[in-house]
Amino acid sequence: MAGEEQAITQTFNNYIQTFQRLDPHAALPYFNLPCMFIPPQGVRVLGAAADIEALLTQVMQGLKARSYARSELTELHAHQMSENTALVSVSRVRYKTDGEELERLGETYTLRRTEGGWKIVVAMIHDPDTILR
Repeated sequence: MAGEEQAITQTFNNYIQTFQRLDPHAALPYFNLPCMFIPPQGVRVLGAAADIEALLTQVMQGLKARSYARSELTELHAHQMSENTALVSVSRVRYKTDGEELERLGETYTLRRTEGGWKIVVAMIHDPDTILR
């Protein structure tokens, strides 16, 4: 499974690079349908690509309004749980265009292996110091 953990980590890093472009449509291929987002405000189950794109648009517009420039993953831990499931837990720092820190957060993702590769099925946002190690 170690080789798969490298593939999982690479897929996730590719997603992060794509997300930083703040292009919701470009991020869509990284998600499985249906998928679930669990931010501090509640749970959202998304069953269609248009639903994911709408949520990503909302999140990305909010980041643009706050002068988001880039993210840095300070920790990333990938664990393959079975042949077709994995967990990725990260600590992230977001920075503004002037280089000032915008925020710190933790995120834990459940990924599923599909014919198209590893895809995000659940994305949970939490405190940065509670990531899975």
